Amino acid sequence: MDSKIKVGVLGLGRAGIGMHLKELAEYPDRFEVTAVADHDPARLDGLPETLKNVKRYRSCDELIADPAVELVSIALRHPEHTPYAIKALEAGKYVNIDKPIATNYEEIQRLKAVADRYPGRLFPRQNRRFEAPFQKAMQQIATGVLGRITMVKLHRSCYYCRRNDWMTMTEFAGGLLTNWGPHIIDQALQYIGAPVVDIWADVRSVISIGDGDDQIKLILKGANGIVADIEISGTNAKPGRELEVWGERGTMIYDPQVNALEMRFVDPACQFKPLKPHPENPPMQYGNFDETLTFIEQKVEIPAIPMSEIWKHIHAAMRENRPFPIRLEESMEVVRVCDEAFRRSNFRPAARFVSFPD
Repeated sequence: MDSKIKVGVLGLGRAGIGMHLKELAEYPDRFEVTAVADHDPARLDGLPETLKNVKRYRSCDELIADPAVELVSIALRHPEHTPYAIKALEAGKYVNIDKPIATNYEEIQRLKAVADRYPGRLFPRQNRRFEAPFQKAMQQIATGVLGRITMVKLHRSCYYCRRNDWMTMTEFAGGLLTNWGPHIIDQALQYIGAPVVDIWADVRSVISIGDGDDQIKLILKGANGIVADIEISGTNAKPGRELEVWGERGTMIYDPQVNALEMRFVDPACQFKPLKPHPENPPMQYGNFDETLTFIEQKVEIPAIPMSEIWKHIHAAMRENRPFPIRLEESMEVVRVCDEAFRRSNFRPAARFVSFPD
């Protein structure tokens, strides 16, 4: 079998051209784009010279039926993700499905029922799992220098943006919660590392031209006690740090302006002594004068890891039968959290939600 995987891309919009096709071009030894599909003739005619020989379809169904296509990469509008993923799986294709992989929990259950019949063929595109700051932060947490993690704060801003395309319209499952939410919630669930047992949410539309949300606050609590505090905004004109991790022995932050993880933690050689509180005659100054703690300050540089790394894992799964690192069940939990955030905020009259216990 040719080691190159023949790919067909559904949708030639911002994601199809600027992400899927752009990233695939980074791996010419692993992938070959053989077909594209879009309803707009201008997009089909406006392909770059490097794709002049690909097949061009006005119909997604025609591309899926193309016997030369092994992997269908879905970069369509949100409501079309699941239906075309199901069609492609049932046609015997491998499928790379962009986020959100479903617009509600009932839909993703239907997708799972089909994916279970074709194991190893569905690849959820949670590509910010490979974001370099996230990867490095997870590595630092694993060293244990921060101790037991208690709080993770994730902030992501699209700056102050009165966006006016289809992604602002609930008719197309638009809004930041379905656009950026799957990325940041997926990272939060990895930081928590346990089932989410409670959620608080505020989802609202502030300056968006469409009726979709553009300001989100979520608080997730894991069964292990870790809390994830999430803010996603298209209304923040002065964004700052994107990550804070609090542990029993220290803190780690990430500010994209610095492009490094900055850490301050108690020296691992310094062990906490068993102490008793003093109920009477407290000192005049705030603090603990019965022990002296030594802190270490570290700055960890962020390596240049492209998020297009996800394609290497897709190739390894298809050609070497390696496990894909993003499980469908993990993406299902992302959809469930999004659904619950909408429900608890009473943001939209969506009909199908799966609830956490009140």
